[in-house]
Amino acid sequence: MDDIQAEQNFLGLKMKRILYILLLLIVFLGAFELHIIFLPQAKEFLVKSYFINALMALIALALLTYGIKNKKSNLALIYILTIALKLIVYFFFFYPQFKSDGVIIRKEFFTFFIPYSLGLLAEITLLVNRFK
Repeated sequence: MDDIQAEQNFLGLKMKRILYILLLLIVFLGAFELHIIFLPQAKEFLVKSYFINALMALIALALLTYGIKNKKSNLALIYILTIALKLIVYFFFFYPQFKSDGVIIRKEFFTFFIPYSLGLLAEITLLVNRFK
C-alpha cells in the first residue's frame, strides 16, 4: 500500500511541475505577444530578447539545480555566477544596441526588462516548487 501511495504522490508532484511549466510558458508567450502588439517595429529585437532571456533562465535553473543536488556548500557562488552571466549578456548584447542612438528610452528598457523579469520569475517559481 505504501508503494502505491508513494507512486501516486510522485506522479502528482510530476504533474504539478508540468502544470507550472505550462503556465509559465503560457505567461511568457502571452507577454511576448502583447509586446509584439505594442512594439511591432521592434519584433526582431523582441524575438532575440525573449529567446536570450529564456535561455539564460534555463541555464541558471540548470546550474542551480546542479548546485542544490551536488554542491550545496557552493550554492551562493553558483547563484552569483548566474547573475554575472546575465550581466555579461546584458552588457555585450543589449546595452550596445540601446546606447547606439545615445539615449536609452523606456520602450528599449522594457524590451529587455520584461522578458528578464519573466525569466527570473520562472526560475524562482520552478526552484521553489521543485525543492520545497
